[in-house]
Amino acid sequence: MKTNRIQILCRILKTDLVYEASDGTLTAFFDILSQSPLMQSDGLRRILREGCEMQTAPFIHFDEYNCYFAGIKTSEGHLYMGPMCHHELKGRALSLMYKSYGIEDDRYNPLPTFTLPQIRDMVNLTGMIIDDSSAKDEELIQISHIIADNENRTRQEQVSFILHEEEENDYAAYRHSFKEEQMLMQAVREGRPEDAVRLAENMDRDSGRLSKNYMHHRKNLAIIGIALCSRAAIEGGLPPENAYQISGYYIGKCDATENAANMLLYRNKAIMEMAGYIRDQRTSPSASNYSERCKDYIRKHYREKIYLQDIADSLGLSPTYLSRRFSKDTGECVQDYINRIRVYHASNLLLYSDRTLSEIAFYVGFPNQSYFGKIFKKFRNMSPKAYQDRYRSTEYDPE
Repeated sequence: MKTNRIQILCRILKTDLVYEASDGTLTAFFDILSQSPLMQSDGLRRILREGCEMQTAPFIHFDEYNCYFAGIKTSEGHLYMGPMCHHELKGRALSLMYKSYGIEDDRYNPLPTFTLPQIRDMVNLTGMIIDDSSAKDEELIQISHIIADNENRTRQEQVSFILHEEEENDYAAYRHSFKEEQMLMQAVREGRPEDAVRLAENMDRDSGRLSKNYMHHRKNLAIIGIALCSRAAIEGGLPPENAYQISGYYIGKCDATENAANMLLYRNKAIMEMAGYIRDQRTSPSASNYSERCKDYIRKHYREKIYLQDIADSLGLSPTYLSRRFSKDTGECVQDYINRIRVYHASNLLLYSDRTLSEIAFYVGFPNQSYFGKIFKKFRNMSPKAYQDRYRSTEYDPE
């Protein structure tokens, strides 16, 4: 057992550390043993011990009082950490937490609080120092069953989800420096997903309270972060409809959960996807090809009359070459892509506006309602009116 290292870690991390030898002998590296759940609760140690046996990475347990405990398996036994809280426990809540672990006292010592990234890094650092045991950030949380997030289900839900209309967010709610915010947005714009997530987590520690309720604060922080990064992603080259779809999906996931760890995961996933898209586009052979630039032109001018000649002129190409290149790269002709974009925006208006069919047709660039209906049915397999009647009064998103 690396006693000196553990003693130093205990002082630096400001959390209790308990070592359990293979024969069950307990060694504490702090003073007030009577108020330590790790020392007083056999059940808690059993949970951590069994968790360690199920995986090679450090094991993290999240209890009903929003306290984290960690277990790290060593060659000679187990090292336990905690409690580590991501929000302050006071009064009755603090008393209930201690009593749940069999600790009765007249006065309970307050517990230090940490952000979720800090807790994750504390556990990882301890694992690396004690037994060269560490895990990737997301694995450390997920593998310990803190976040019930089935990747396949998430992907299926995301494919069926589409954001129709994003609400404007109050960016002034941030309390960190403008420079930090700009560094985060620049990382997203330049397609550096790992840097972007790191900067976002650093800003978590400096952000002022966005709500008196801790969970509301975390939720607001995650949602604002996603919205902020979606704007930067669009500036970096992510198509707006893709940015709105990704951000809308993860904003919905954040809004639906009351687990702070989930909120962190969803916020980080949104940033990784948006910045990752930009990185992949910039590093792939087709990153700056004519077809992508053609799509960008169409997305910006879909409400206008769009002529192939105008697009070709803007790219410095002949219409024939552009048409052939676009069909080869995308599998559809330029006109079909124009109609696809127009139908996409028309679908939003059918569900979320009071405009008539003829007004919607004109707004998105179709010459008349009849032609609009014909093209809409080609892409949606139903008329605009049938689409509106079927989906407008439900929460189901057909996209």
